[in-house]
Amino acid sequence: MKGFTVSVGLILAGLVACCHAQVFSWGPCPAVQVKQDFNATRYFGKWYEILRFNKTSFEEGTRCNYAIYSNGTRNGTLSVRNAGLRGSEVDSVEGFAYAPDPSQPGKLKVRFSKSWFAGNYWVLDTDYRTFSMVHSCTGFWLFNFQLNWLLSPSRSITADVTTNVMEKFQDAGVDTSNFIQTNQTRCPDF
Repeated sequence: MKGFTVSVGLILAGLVACCHAQVFSWGPCPAVQVKQDFNATRYFGKWYEILRFNKTSFEEGTRCNYAIYSNGTRNGTLSVRNAGLRGSEVDSVEGFAYAPDPSQPGKLKVRFSKSWFAGNYWVLDTDYRTFSMVHSCTGFWLFNFQLNWLLSPSRSITADVTTNVMEKFQDAGVDTSNFIQTNQTRCPDF
């Protein structure tokens, strides 16, 4: 029994360590729908972070955040580079994304070079020109940990687009009160 208790304690400690950068919620993950006809090639390019969940600790203290998606080095993968400014220094990480189930191309897994595991990167909706809604949720029994982002190919989007996207997040069961705006002002090229 003591071994079982220690094992459960270690598993819970590991979950907390892995998920400390996410918003905690009671209950299962929201039953979101991903973009069914998601086209990864049309998604290639630079996407600026407009809004993110406020407990995204690996991004805390950053601004001018963006991600670049391109063709991966392995068949069926996308190359991913996330970057932002922390003070005047560039903070970046590289990795790759893949769709475990090709019949659901919008349900991607992303693994970064500094991570031990691949996290969910689900594209809920995108028009490939003005916005992308990204959702990540990991559920554990009676609770879940979430991250969500609003991305755009330009550093700013109109209030109408933001309002529309926030309504879509709400309709998907995402608590939009957790979003904060990413600082995209006075950003140099990097």
